[in-house]
Amino acid sequence: MTDIISGTSFPAIKGIQAGNAYYIVMCPLKRLKKIFTFDESGLQPEDRAQRSLNPSRIPQISEYIHSNRNDYTFSSLTACIEGNSRFIPIDDSNHGSKIGTLLVDEDAEFYITDGQHRMAAIQMALEQDDSLANESISVVFFADKNLAARQKVFRDLNFYPVKAGKSLGVRYGNTPEEQLTNTVADNSIFFNGVISFDDKNLGTRSVKLFKHSSLFAANQQLFPYVNANDIEKSIELAISYWDYLAKNIKVWQHAKSNEIAPAERINYVCFTAIVLKSLGMLGNELLHDDKNWKNKLKGIKSIEWRRSNKNNWEGRCCTSLGRMNHTNTAAILTLNKIKSHLNLPLTDKQQIEENKFLEARNGNK
Repeated sequence: MTDIISGTSFPAIKGIQAGNAYYIVMCPLKRLKKIFTFDESGLQPEDRAQRSLNPSRIPQISEYIHSNRNDYTFSSLTACIEGNSRFIPIDDSNHGSKIGTLLVDEDAEFYITDGQHRMAAIQMALEQDDSLANESISVVFFADKNLAARQKVFRDLNFYPVKAGKSLGVRYGNTPEEQLTNTVADNSIFFNGVISFDDKNLGTRSVKLFKHSSLFAANQQLFPYVNANDIEKSIELAISYWDYLAKNIKVWQHAKSNEIAPAERINYVCFTAIVLKSLGMLGNELLHDDKNWKNKLKGIKSIEWRRSNKNNWEGRCCTSLGRMNHTNTAAILTLNKIKSHLNLPLTDKQQIEENKFLEARNGNK
């Protein structure tokens, strides 16, 4: 039995995986910084058992905590202990032998193996809201792990999991942005029944026309600043916009009524995420203090959406090889072509991108 004179103790539950013990503890958020003091970020990849920290993710996760102060949810952190540790059960009974105290020697090191971004975000959130201090997060500890063992734990934890896709993430979400898209998907006359909530690509036999994540991205352009105070009005306007737009895009109507076979939709750019995004950008401009937006939108019914119409789409949403271009610049250039067809003026930013596009195209002739 390991003799530990002083160190850190945790109430813990003991489990067994592959014949090896592991421990689950409930750790107050304020203790995380005191426990995980060793920073691996400055080490070479071969000398650490963790990916590099992405600083841009930390404020996003911290903001998630603050925005969902009463119902945020985090999965367990996973950590490894390198050094001596000892588990003391409360008694020798069946259940009692699995519940007790985990003692960790003061010279041992704790290493985060999975969840470093969550932990960093929690530290940031604590600095802004100290009421979080006594809330807790579960930590799964694997004991007696040297560098090679920690690297294997990291690899095993991250090699097989399948992340939930964007579509399901939005579908199960409850932010104003997510509420907007979920309600549009359910209550829009056109979108109801044609939205896929799976993130896999729509197959050539799919009766669905768009992925939920694509509609979400388009609605973020349509109402980029939606909030709890204007959510109802935004939903009403969004449904009105998309349904009126759909009435004037006959290809959409034909696809929904099965007059266009699913395999033929690839021939039209208007079934792509980038064009849907551009149409969201268009709606944002038209709905902004403009009660005459429907009249301005009528001309969209005569747009030729076929990919073969290279004069419209090549170099904008399509590459010269016929592949779709999903950059923000592509969305703006696609919007420019749609606005030109509707005889709508370009903004300064749109004109700059248009000039670059025309110069590049003319230079290649």
